[in-house]
Amino acid sequence: MTESTAVTRLLPNICTDKMEETRDFYKELLGFVVGFEHKGWYIQMASPDKPELQIGIMRLDHEFTPQPYQHPAQGVIISVQVEDVEATYAAVKARGFELAHDLCDEEFGMRRFMVEDPNGLLVNLFSFP
Repeated sequence: MTESTAVTRLLPNICTDKMEETRDFYKELLGFVVGFEHKGWYIQMASPDKPELQIGIMRLDHEFTPQPYQHPAQGVIISVQVEDVEATYAAVKARGFELAHDLCDEEFGMRRFMVEDPNGLLVNLFSFP
């Protein structure tokens, strides 16, 4: 990083034509709440306990995104570190989320599992026990 690029915030935005479904997914999965909304094209969500943890949901065809890039993303994994991956796994299973990748241990110490969001993006939930 150079001095002229001092990052002060990183906010991933999911461009989608399934805004309400995506909002509901992240509310149910992560407990995020809507912080603010530009009706019809943008929803910003955050953790109620740690408001610096945020995700944005943007209408796929909104003018904010240049037209050549207004298509669904592929090959994206959103990784979310949790305090207790075992408890998170049990809660996710109890709420009926379909797993994209079952709970496993990685050789580098990570314990993780994945679910798929309504847009086909993977959410990797993990901890380092």
